[in-house]
Amino acid sequence: MNKTKVKPSTGEGWAVHVYDSDRHLRFTLEPSHIWAFGWGIGVGLLLAIIWSALHGFSHSFSSNTATQTNFSSTPEASSGEDLSPEPTNSFPFGID
Repeated sequence: MNKTKVKPSTGEGWAVHVYDSDRHLRFTLEPSHIWAFGWGIGVGLLLAIIWSALHGFSHSFSSNTATQTNFSSTPEASSGEDLSPEPTNSFPFGID
């Protein structure tokens, strides 16, 4: 009886195995690890952008209401005080 030989599949993917000097397996890097790392970077960037936009919006909103209340006509305001608002930081917690 003739049996056909099954050709082994070569499209199974890839994996990187890292060994130490004593030939002990230290870790394995597979495609799923790369996908998880990529998703983590993407979600982290998205959250950073959203957080920065919300922080900037809330900060600009609070500084707008503060400047509106500072421009009321009072005798102290006409004495030559500087009414320019303080510069806002681009990053929270005073980090620039």
